[in-house]
Amino acid sequence: MTTDHTAPEPAIDRDWYAWLIDPLPAVEFENDYYEQRLFHIRRKASAYYADLLSVSDLDIVLGTHSAGHRDIKLVRADGDVAPREYTNDAGRVQPLEVAKHFDDGATVIFNQIHTRVPSLARLCVALGRRFSSRVQTNVYLTPPDAQGFDPHWDTHDVFVLQLSGTKRWSIYDTKVRLPLRGQRFERGTPPGDVSNEFELGPGSALYLPRGLMHSARSTGQASLHITLGLTAFTWAEFLVESVTAAALEEESLRRNLPRGFASAGFPAAEREHLFSEKLAFVQSRFDPEVVWRRFAGEVLATDVPLFTDLLSQRLRQDRLTPGSRVRRRAGLLTEAVKDGETCLLRFCDRELRLPAGVWPALQFATTADEFAVQDLPDCLDVEGKLTLVTRLVKEGVLQNASQER
Repeated sequence: MTTDHTAPEPAIDRDWYAWLIDPLPAVEFENDYYEQRLFHIRRKASAYYADLLSVSDLDIVLGTHSAGHRDIKLVRADGDVAPREYTNDAGRVQPLEVAKHFDDGATVIFNQIHTRVPSLARLCVALGRRFSSRVQTNVYLTPPDAQGFDPHWDTHDVFVLQLSGTKRWSIYDTKVRLPLRGQRFERGTPPGDVSNEFELGPGSALYLPRGLMHSARSTGQASLHITLGLTAFTWAEFLVESVTAAALEEESLRRNLPRGFASAGFPAAEREHLFSEKLAFVQSRFDPEVVWRRFAGEVLATDVPLFTDLLSQRLRQDRLTPGSRVRRRAGLLTEAVKDGETCLLRFCDRELRLPAGVWPALQFATTADEFAVQDLPDCLDVEGKLTLVTRLVKEGVLQNASQER
């Protein structure tokens, strides 16, 4: 698929998910590609992803952030570079040593860089909301004519966004479809036959479902690409968590297996009966909502924007008035629920409990994109509206937008 798009909408306002896979409609991607097969979008617009990240951003992280070897890693196809070769005794990355190994053919990996770059954080949050998945970014800077990894598969889904340079990708026959996190690729495993080869140029993108074996090598110039990793929750994880949660409530599930179950004389019919009995208990008496909520809470806690204005918001001289305009923080995932005599707002692994009477106003404040304080429902008087909005601004849920208009 090729497109000539050259002028994406402003970064703050864009629909990040649609922008990522444009021009393919989201429903087509999810029906025909997600968890199923490779998706390669070729663009003639080489600068399409350029506003996400630059080499200057990487230089700042490398040179000023006192990163550790978990933040910045060096790899080569013939083996990882030992951290001791580019860190000091305290485990801090030494920029000059990193640059030296890059000169010698090592790929530099910047891990979890969405925790440092706001645009990448917004992109992760958008994907996390769409797929109810934990999302992270790693950035790969590869020297010319070099390869960071031997053929391998990942245990999470991957989007690759090529920023500069070109990489030659090889796709191999799939060994394990949709592997679980424990089914990691073992170095030295034969890759099988090549099923596809192509070049990924700047402005183009690639989707790889987990388990698809692949390798990539830069061409005549250095390559810079972003990898978005989607670590979704599987049904296997859901069932394991459900049984574990049920066992916390039901003593019979915590009992040992029958004495002698491993002996040859133990009846197979008895094993089948006992298993069916326990499974039926979990299915009939355990409420799986506790697991749904636990997984949802992990998504809320993991996929968060960068809070880069909390102090400046507090130091603003203009006080909120009924006419002040505020907006929801871009990319912040929230969940508002009624909880008995109160209502609860969950976000960023935090909970804010409020009186039940504010429920209509809380719903409005966490779903409207932008509004004036006085636009809140009249379940609150003017003073109550100001109090609620002030609290939500301090908590980082809302931002004061009055001076930005």
